[in-house]
Amino acid sequence: MRHVPALILAIASVLTLAMHDPLFAEVDPAAPVKPDPCAGDASKLGVSRTVEIDTTGGADVGGDKSDAKHFLNDGEVVLTFDDGPLKSDTRPILKALADQCTKATFFMVGQMALADPEMVKEVAAGGNTVGTHTWSHKNIRAISFAKAQQEIESAVSTVSKAKGTPVAPLFRFPYLNATKQTDAYLKSRNIGAVWIDIDSKDYRTRSPKVVEQNILSQLAKEKKGIILMHDIHAWTAAQLPDLLKELHDRGYKVVHLVPKTQAETVASYDAAAEKALAAKAAAKAANPMASRSIVWPLSPAPGTTVASVSAPEPRHKRTWRYRKVGTKRTVAADTSDDSAPAKIPVAKYRKGAKPKDDTSPWQIFN
Repeated sequence: MRHVPALILAIASVLTLAMHDPLFAEVDPAAPVKPDPCAGDASKLGVSRTVEIDTTGGADVGGDKSDAKHFLNDGEVVLTFDDGPLKSDTRPILKALADQCTKATFFMVGQMALADPEMVKEVAAGGNTVGTHTWSHKNIRAISFAKAQQEIESAVSTVSKAKGTPVAPLFRFPYLNATKQTDAYLKSRNIGAVWIDIDSKDYRTRSPKVVEQNILSQLAKEKKGIILMHDIHAWTAAQLPDLLKELHDRGYKVVHLVPKTQAETVASYDAAAEKALAAKAAAKAANPMASRSIVWPLSPAPGTTVASVSAPEPRHKRTWRYRKVGTKRTVAADTSDDSAPAKIPVAKYRKGAKPKDDTSPWQIFN
């Protein structure tokens, strides 16, 4: 009989616990176990390691900056994509990454994020890192410092609001052009500038094979590096599955960049971004067939020339921009979806005329 009180206490304890929610209510013991399809799959490229970037006080990451942070070992690469998102190209890129169980960093343009905020969320949902690439892809060296600040902050707020959470405090300069003032400004904002080691040059060709060979040939020489690609080109998306497979077969490893902290936004820019996103949503609701892409206007640098371009592919209309090529700068063709604004006539640039600013209702920061 002496054991009866102990038995009663045990029963009482069980009944008490049953009256409360279980500690791990989110786990359904009846649900089937869904193992990570990427775990231990040697046939996939995967992610070999994740590097956390501390941007406190600013940071230069990769590239040839004298004080840049370098963390890659031979045989390691970082995958990065600029200028998007653009659903027609970003989505197949996301599929190629997912098929190989790997991750990338996307440096998004504010206008593009505003045009398709759901695509921003989709990129982040894939486990990829989302950084920024200015509001309208202006050449920082060709505008005032005040305008450069506006370009930086507009993108940080707009992409963050589109994503639903703050973006990574990682930034890439359009055309890889910075100034001492903008370098100092990023440092004051605890934002890191991510440079490149391997240039796909996908803005100079429409051939997926050429893009792939550009990357692989540079890697063969450099042995490692941060790779620059653009998720606004159909040919870049087309070559990615083969590139990732080739990287795997050649023994390269992918390193994923993640920030130690999230970017801090500025309240006034947040308010403007929220207003723009609300207006975009209202316009889409009123006219679901309205254009979903916004293409930034060209801001040519001194000495810019226009390159000859072959006839466009039927699926795409052309917009214009330039990229650094050695010590010269050349205009190259970009693509957008079928509803993108028509291209700016080449003749106007050859005569030195500047393009007019986009009068779209989303140009609230200009």
